[in-house]
Amino acid sequence: MLNFLQVKSDLPAISPEVVFSVGDFPVSSSVLLGFAILMAIAVFCFVCVKKYFSIKPGSGQTFVEILYEGMIDMITQITASRSMSEKMLPLIGSLFIFIGISNLIELIPGLGSITFGGKAIFRAPTSDFNTTFALAFAMILVIQAASIKSWGLFGYFGKYFQFKEIFTGFRKNTGEGMMSIINFLIGLMDIISEVAKVISLSFRLFGNIYAGQVMAVIIMSALAYALPAVWSSLGILFGVVQAIVFGSLIAAYYMIALKPQEESEGK
Repeated sequence: MLNFLQVKSDLPAISPEVVFSVGDFPVSSSVLLGFAILMAIAVFCFVCVKKYFSIKPGSGQTFVEILYEGMIDMITQITASRSMSEKMLPLIGSLFIFIGISNLIELIPGLGSITFGGKAIFRAPTSDFNTTFALAFAMILVIQAASIKSWGLFGYFGKYFQFKEIFTGFRKNTGEGMMSIINFLIGLMDIISEVAKVISLSFRLFGNIYAGQVMAVIIMSALAYALPAVWSSLGILFGVVQAIVFGSLIAAYYMIALKPQEESEGK
């Protein structure tokens, strides 16, 4: 009886469709939309720099300044240092904007129905695990590079392989030596922790966005004309929240990787 309220559609596949290949490199629907988003962001930034930056701000510059101050304030809540937040803004701000747009763009009606050769050519980049894994992996590499710069090469590896502490611990007494062995094992576990960050970040973002797409199909197949507006509103909220969570976690991991005195110098 309620069939007229239903819109039947297939559940989204976990793997995106390959639209075409450039040599041996397959170009999927998520990669295409990801490049389109990056190009749009680049054009927007170019226009902002050329047109909006002036002493008397217009509506466009006001929006950019509000976005800038909002991101700075968000990062400062984690770093407790405005100067450090300004240094991290290019990284965290870029993440937030790209992930936020990638999460929200799937809410555009009809975007997924655009096809080429019978294949959908656009899919939200963050609903592809390859994208979220690449983002998480790249960010952890950046954090490790920042940690090496902060601690120095030997100091960086010394956090994970505490051989010197074992030697100095046993020179003091047996109790100190046993504690140094425990600290050595904890240091080795920290290596696993760094790998786990990549897995947790990528699966968290991918799982939430992909689950949202599945839920949208289920809701549309049940009550297509009663709940879409509500679900779209929640989708906007979830998309923004996931972008904030990802960026905030990267900022927190970045601060943890630095030397404590370097954190205090940035205040």
